[in-house]
Amino acid sequence: MSRDRPEPITVTHIISGDLWAGAEVQVYNLCKGLLASHEVVPTAVVFNEGFLSDRLRALGMEVDVASEKELSAVQIVFAIARHCRKHGSQVVHTHGFKENILGILGKDIAGVPRSVRTVHGNPETNFAPTQLHKRITHYLDTLLGRLRQRHVIAVSSQLEERLQPLFPGKVKKIFNFVDVEAIQRSKTLKADTGSHPFKLGIVGRLVAVKRVDLFLETVALLNKKGIDCTGVIIGTGPLEPALKKLAKDLEIDHLVEFRGFRDPVHDELQQLDALIMPSDHEGLPMTLLEALALEIPIIAHDTGGIPEILKAGECGWIVCDHSANGYAEKTLEVTQCSLKKRSEKSQRGLEHVRTYFGMKENMHRYLNIYCTTSKEQGSL
Repeated sequence: MSRDRPEPITVTHIISGDLWAGAEVQVYNLCKGLLASHEVVPTAVVFNEGFLSDRLRALGMEVDVASEKELSAVQIVFAIARHCRKHGSQVVHTHGFKENILGILGKDIAGVPRSVRTVHGNPETNFAPTQLHKRITHYLDTLLGRLRQRHVIAVSSQLEERLQPLFPGKVKKIFNFVDVEAIQRSKTLKADTGSHPFKLGIVGRLVAVKRVDLFLETVALLNKKGIDCTGVIIGTGPLEPALKKLAKDLEIDHLVEFRGFRDPVHDELQQLDALIMPSDHEGLPMTLLEALALEIPIIAHDTGGIPEILKAGECGWIVCDHSANGYAEKTLEVTQCSLKKRSEKSQRGLEHVRTYFGMKENMHRYLNIYCTTSKEQGSL
């Protein structure tokens, strides 16, 4: 190492890793960029063996698994502490509610002076009376964030606004990001003839918040209106049997394919005429960033960070009527658009994602956070 180059900072990430979802994909992208920078040495403690742990190891990172299936919360805390001591962690970066709490306790035991968190989605605040444990976890998470962490990173402007009152003076906005140029290089040529049937797709875990039921109802409604369209569902989850039954009840099971989990998802996205995202709420979804980078038309709910990604409708079609009728109407707009107009909107989307959600600028912001945090006085 050159004498002029400062020693790299060791940053330890704490994340569940049970899924290959938005937060996990972002942590992977971040760690990949950090390694390339040579300014930060990332390490990780994950709570589940899986796609994320395998991919981080493939990058050459030091990764420990503190299995939440086998260890108690106290044991996980001490596993985090051991990892931090072993690797000389200077900053601990937490991702998720449980990860925040256990990560902060572990770094304090290890004597790591500083910590930051990223909030990847809107925190749940409305708890039923029977969910006392969730309410306590939420308050503890907020309290520790205020008292024991230096910065809280929001991945969208909507999240930044929501988090400011909870963590006064601590919130920084750094968008989720993708390697736009690498995604563009993965593109294959697709002859866009506008021919039927119109292929709609949805990507994500098959769980209630993703509203795959609305997607199926939209496909059914469009076909009833005489629009020849099919549906592709990319992802797995606990609702898969119920959703297959719904497709059958709606008499569209012959029009809908359940493709299961796909990684990478780029090839599947490129086969779509439009991507639908009807989630009840979202943070800053990685799938939309990837779809914009691939120039896929997007129809998405007006929630969370989605309007910011779609530039208030300049780069896609935003749905305010959160119902099958609302999504069907917007899809109808897309089908009636000329291929030229669709292409123009997709081009605006590509430039937007390249400018605001690309790797270079957002990586620089993370590096700045780590460098300034590691030099600040005090222990937080």
